Amino acid sequence: MILFEKVRWKNFLSTGNQNTEINFTSHSTNMVVGTNGAGKSTMLDALTFALFGKPFRKINKPQLINSVNEKDCVVEVEFSIGTINWKVIRGIKPNLFEIHKDGSPLNQWNWNTNSINIL
Repeated sequence: MILFEKVRWKNFLSTGNQNTEINFTSHSTNMVVGTNGAGKSTMLDALTFALFGKPFRKINKPQLINSVNEKDCVVEVEFSIGTINWKVIRGIKPNLFEIHKDGSPLNQWNWNTNSINIL
């Protein structure tokens, strides 16, 4: 079973250069509620962007970057599967994609150079 622990982002959609973080481990169950514009869909977009490289809604990748800062868009998701802890970090301007297993970065395939990067 996947247990989501945290999702954190900055310069993502309408949020600015300060980290926004949601901790899912404070309680055994979570419900997301809020008024229009509170960030419910942004949270879901951040989660799916970090894991799959695209938002949940139909938003083009360049539109994900905060229009004021226009750089340093970063989303991090921490979760566990069984006893293994995972952290996925994905960013735009600069492009960034890292996977960490139990605190150690995994080797990443670099599609641009057809080589493996040791992080």
